[in-house]
Amino acid sequence: MVVLSRSDLDSSLIFVAFFTLAAALMTLRAVSAPHRLARPVSQEVHEFFGASFGALVATALVTWSLASVIPVFLATITLAAVARYFLVRFSMPGILWLTGAGLGCVMTSLWGTLFIVEAGLPPLLTALAFAALALTLFAFLANLVASIAREAVLTHERWRLPVAIPTSDPRAARLKVSLHLACYAEPPEIVMETMNRLAAQDYDNFEVLVCDNNTKDEALWRPLEAHCARLNAQLGKECFRFFHVDPLPGAKAGALNFLLPLTAPDAQIIGVIDADYYSRSDFLSRLLPFFANPKLGYIQTPHDYRDYEGNDYLTACYWEYMPVNKVDYPGVSEYGGAFTIGTMCLMRKEALEKAGGWAEWCLTEDSEVSVRLRKVGYEGLYFGETFGRGLIPETFDDYKKQRFRWTAGPVQQLRRHWRLFLPAPFAPPLPGWTKLLEVVRCLAPLQTLAGMVVGVGAMLTMIVALATGLMEPVKVPSIAGLLMLIGAATWWVRLVHRYRLSGCHDTEAMLWGEIARASLSYVVLVAGLAGLSNKPLAWRRTPKFAGLADESPFAATRPETIAGSVSLALAIFCLLATGLLGTGVALLSFVAFVSLAARFFCAPLMAALAIRSSRPVARPNRPRYIPRDARVVVSRVW
Repeated sequence: MVVLSRSDLDSSLIFVAFFTLAAALMTLRAVSAPHRLARPVSQEVHEFFGASFGALVATALVTWSLASVIPVFLATITLAAVARYFLVRFSMPGILWLTGAGLGCVMTSLWGTLFIVEAGLPPLLTALAFAALALTLFAFLANLVASIAREAVLTHERWRLPVAIPTSDPRAARLKVSLHLACYAEPPEIVMETMNRLAAQDYDNFEVLVCDNNTKDEALWRPLEAHCARLNAQLGKECFRFFHVDPLPGAKAGALNFLLPLTAPDAQIIGVIDADYYSRSDFLSRLLPFFANPKLGYIQTPHDYRDYEGNDYLTACYWEYMPVNKVDYPGVSEYGGAFTIGTMCLMRKEALEKAGGWAEWCLTEDSEVSVRLRKVGYEGLYFGETFGRGLIPETFDDYKKQRFRWTAGPVQQLRRHWRLFLPAPFAPPLPGWTKLLEVVRCLAPLQTLAGMVVGVGAMLTMIVALATGLMEPVKVPSIAGLLMLIGAATWWVRLVHRYRLSGCHDTEAMLWGEIARASLSYVVLVAGLAGLSNKPLAWRRTPKFAGLADESPFAATRPETIAGSVSLALAIFCLLATGLLGTGVALLSFVAFVSLAARFFCAPLMAALAIRSSRPVARPNRPRYIPRDARVVVSRVW
């Protein structure tokens, strides 16, 4: 009887890793822009055999062993060929990537199972190891399926839904549009320019309702009221209407709900514009024709930003934002999961009323409403073309508050609407992959937290077991380092590709974008937990201008600094305890804790960058005005 051992799979695992890297390189070469392939279809054969045999040759050169790899090699090309036949919307590089990721999941799970069995761990550690493996496998499979949608821009060549917007045609639709602009304590000059851009639309059948809610300082809202009158005089008709309401509960959602019954009776489309977003003149004329489809409930265009050039901090934030907006969201839309994100969006008034208006209980009332719009039978579209640009928060604390809302809100949505996401026998159907995509998105911060807790817990338990003599040091397989190198190379290729598809071709800007993403690690974890709470979470406005920041980068990042210091201390301990832990385990533990510390320490680095960049000499053209009623110390909602 032949017994399979972990070492028997080492070469096969290396082959799958090389194959996945080859697939990433093929994708980088083939997809030069969203929804556009840069090579002829005739090169599919070269891609197929290039990735397969290239990975085989690389594995042979590294391991000097091919016999054990042949079965997984044959399985790989067979699966890729079958997938090519059935998945007609995928490009060949997309097929190769999906094949490599799927096989990698299977091979890693089997390899990990054999490793745990052969390691001779104590019962408690064995149970923890299998629990961690099961959690990782479940999360990987769910994310793999969801990534088919999220990464469709990288992997697809055929599209079910429209991906391009025709040129402007004002005659294509004569729908009456009501644009809703909610603001609170905003610099008047910014909001007035936003209104000017709306007045310059090349589509004339619209109105603009401006609601300033809860601003105490009349010097902030009176100019807006007067500007509405000026714009009406220039246009020769009443297009702009202004409302100042104080008090008005519900934050932005409360203001939008206030405006809904005041909308013109003949308006069929509602548009939402943030107070700092400067829209393009063709925003309405190019998007409205899509509403000829009676099933279409809403259209969303990307968050995009201006006035970040020349500012290192704002540039880092900008490129952290853009891959999700330009790569992930268009793919999610293709699979029926498009959601609204709060500004530069249009929705059918009838659909919004059927859905029940805006949710004042949710920190992300924007994305939450799209769930209920789909529940009442409507579909949505997300287009990757930018139609308006807003401002990025100038302080790191405000950047964190914004991400807290964006993270806690979806968890609130899942907690409130979980019954909608049950399988079809237990809940009504929703368009496309809505259920899976919403669940994966909402659970992402909790999944990250659970993985971190299980991983750190298992590592600390193993250290205790080694220190007390309950187990012998575990020998780390020699292929671990090579797999980490190949995995890092694959991650980098995919990362560069995502940034390029977002419009970024500067490696330094990419690195700063990833530093900005890492700097939010702590607040994302905390926000995920906060979203589970039954208590209402305070909705905090995100100021876009510096002036409230502490001069010390550690003042706004004390939790991250402490977490980073603890992680670094654990890393140093692991390195010093090589004799106790064994060289392999000590080095892996050191790398793991150093990586965790680096993520946490990115927060004070970003805070310092924000403070340096927010000095008036660095940004002479950006408004510095801080309204009187905003000059308060804003406590953290977490």
